[in-house]
Amino acid sequence: MQCQNLNSSSNLYPNLIHESLDPKSKKYLATYFCEGCFEHEECINSSNVEQFLAISRQLHHDKLQYECENFLRNNSLCRRLSLGPKSKNEASRYQLMFIGNREDRPSGPLVCHLYDCRKNFQKICQIPELSGVGAGCAVCCLQDHGYDAPHVYVSGGGKCSGDVYHCDIVLNKRKRCSKRLVKGRSLHCMTCVQNKLYVFGGKNNKGEVICSIEEFTSKRHSWKIVGNLEVAVHSACAIKHDNKIYVFGGILDNGKETPNVQVYDPQTKTCKILTSLPFPTSEGQAVVRNGKIFVACGNGRLVSYDPDSNQNVICTHMPVCCTNFAMFAEKEGIFFAGGKTLNDDNALKTVYVYSPETCTWHVTDRDLSSPLSVYGNCSVEIPADYGLVPFFS
Repeated sequence: MQCQNLNSSSNLYPNLIHESLDPKSKKYLATYFCEGCFEHEECINSSNVEQFLAISRQLHHDKLQYECENFLRNNSLCRRLSLGPKSKNEASRYQLMFIGNREDRPSGPLVCHLYDCRKNFQKICQIPELSGVGAGCAVCCLQDHGYDAPHVYVSGGGKCSGDVYHCDIVLNKRKRCSKRLVKGRSLHCMTCVQNKLYVFGGKNNKGEVICSIEEFTSKRHSWKIVGNLEVAVHSACAIKHDNKIYVFGGILDNGKETPNVQVYDPQTKTCKILTSLPFPTSEGQAVVRNGKIFVACGNGRLVSYDPDSNQNVICTHMPVCCTNFAMFAEKEGIFFAGGKTLNDDNALKTVYVYSPETCTWHVTDRDLSSPLSVYGNCSVEIPADYGLVPFFS
C-alpha cells in the first residue's frame, strides 16, 4: 500500500475510484449494490478492499464500509506484529487510558487502564479522588522531558466544570487543585509546553463554544487567559511540536465540523489558521513522530501533516472506524488502542500499529486485557532508575 497524496483525485471521487478497479471487482461491486451482499467471500480481497472502502465512505454506505473494515481486521493486510521486550536500562512508558464515570456511568470512581508500551504489562486502577470528573474532560501529562517527574492533570468535563485534578506519579498522590479554570468547560483539549499547561476551546454550561486559551504554571499555581483561538471550536485535538501547539479540526458554534489547522505560539500569545486538513474532522487524536504530526479521525481516516512544509498527506485508512481510542507513538510505529465502533457501538480490545515507512497496518500481539471505550488518555515516561508504576507504587 502507498500513502495517498492530498492532490490524488482518486481520494475525492467515487467514479474515479471505480474506474481503477479490475473488471471482476466492478462486477462484484455491482452485484453487491443490487443484492445487498457479496456472492461469495472471495469477492472482497486484498486487491480491491481499499477501493471498496473508499467508495463506501464517499457514498456513506455503512454496510459495505463494515464489510471492508471487517475484512481488514481479519486478513493478512493486518499481519500480527510481535512486540519485543524493552532493553534493560530503557525507560518505562505507560499509556494511561481513563474510562468510567461518564454519561453512561454517572457515579463511581474514575478508572485508569495502564498499558505498558514497552513490555507485556497492564493494570486497572480505580481513582476515587477523581470521582467528580465528568464527560468531556481533558487529560495531559506535564512532562517536557523523560527525566522530568511526571504529573498528570485532568481538567473540566461534566457540566462544564472548572475543576482540575492533579496526580503526582512519583509520590502517588491525587487531589483536586485549589485553583480552577477561569472558564469552566468540557469537550476542550489540553497539552503542555515547557512545563506549562494550556487548554483550548470547548463548550460552557450554556452550550456555547469557547474561544479562550488558558495557561497554568506550577510556579504561579493558577490559571489565566493568554489568548484566543482564531476560530472557536470544541471536540478538537491538540499536540505540541517545536514549542508551538497545533489544534486540528473541531466543531464550530453552528454544529458543523471544520478542517482548520490552527497554531498557537506560547511566546507571542498569538493564534492563527495555517491551513486545512483534506476534510473536516472532530473527536480525533494526534501524535508526533519523526517531525510529522499524524492526525487520526473518528471516520477511519489518518493524515500526516508536515509543520515545516505545511502540507498534508492522506495515509492508508485505519482498519476500523471508531471513536474514543487511545493513540501513541513508539519505535514500531503509531499505536491505536481500544475505541468504540461507529457501526455497532461496541468497545474494542485490539491494539493496532501503523508503520509510516511502509504505509501498512498490523495487529499487535498485546491486546488490551478488556474492551475499552477511552475518554481521555496520555503518555507517561518513567526513568529506568525510578522503578515506579503509576497509581500502584
